[in-house]
Amino acid sequence: MTDRRERARRFPDDFQGGGSPSFSMLVVLVEEAMREGLLREDDPLEVTLALTSSIQGLVQLYLGGRIGLEEDGFRGLCERTVRRVFDGIRT
Repeated sequence: MTDRRERARRFPDDFQGGGSPSFSMLVVLVEEAMREGLLREDDPLEVTLALTSSIQGLVQLYLGGRIGLEEDGFRGLCERTVRRVFDGIRT
């Protein structure tokens, strides 16, 4: 993720319209949650980025030995982090 690659996808252009299959699945879920009133109306791409980048950062720190938790503790940290992000975007 931190290595520069010329053909790597770039946000937001390459992520619109299904440019990243796994990210696109999450965008669909975020859009659905917004339609149902579970999440505040906002930019679905940016909300999805907020959700994924926080966990992606934690995973990089964990794999780099910067988080001193066993796997169960780390998973709990990730869950609490996602809940905190959701608390900020929930209606």
